[in-house]
Amino acid sequence: MGELGTVTRYSYWSDRRARDIATDNSIDLDRRWRTALRTPLFGLLPQAELARERGAVQRYEMSERVERAIGQLAVEDFVTPPPTAFAKGCGEVTIAVYERWSRPKKNKRNAVIVHTRTKASNGCRVEYCLFGSIENCAGYLSESKTQTPMWSSSSTWAIEEFIDNLGRKPAPMYDDDESIAVEILRTINNEGMTGRHVRKRIAQAEWFAEVYKDVELDKDRWTFFRDFRPDTDIPQPVDRIVIGAPLWIRTISR
Repeated sequence: MGELGTVTRYSYWSDRRARDIATDNSIDLDRRWRTALRTPLFGLLPQAELARERGAVQRYEMSERVERAIGQLAVEDFVTPPPTAFAKGCGEVTIAVYERWSRPKKNKRNAVIVHTRTKASNGCRVEYCLFGSIENCAGYLSESKTQTPMWSSSSTWAIEEFIDNLGRKPAPMYDDDESIAVEILRTINNEGMTGRHVRKRIAQAEWFAEVYKDVELDKDRWTFFRDFRPDTDIPQPVDRIVIGAPLWIRTISR
């Protein structure tokens, strides 16, 4: 085995979500190809052939197969209108740990919020708010009590119900998808999920996500985006908000 050209680290990997998508779309993640030499019945030279065998398919192979099968359904440059089924990107990513709202309180669980932003080739500014399981960050994030703030927003339960339903049901208390998307972005900024409570800030990461909601904002309705001021609880102007769940986040170092 030769030297690795680069070293890849997965800061987030959802094996269950990757396999569910693979199963639903007939993507084989359990077999790998190998080159085998077959001795012919006639002739002198052996013949090479590809054979499929069951074996330990590594994360990178799995991610490549999923991404290749999904193809252009995974949007990277958000120049086309919603909806979007999958999204991917490369850039700075932050991961924050938080304590989920629950009732009764003894059923408290920790989770993670992944946040990143991009600008499309047409200038569209996109904010991504991705919700995931802390178990998928095994060995990468601490679960220390002091590092997992409880959301104090009155909208927390509605946001989590919306996420639990994968965005398929309207959010309680909110008029439409634009309303809940704006509230999610506002809340994670108010609660410091993109600031002081960030556990990891990855300068350059490749990520891939399933999208629950892809919302293009009406600037005549959301005037604080149109008439942006730096002192608002949204850190910069926004044109589109994408809500979903990450399949993987991987860092690449040299």
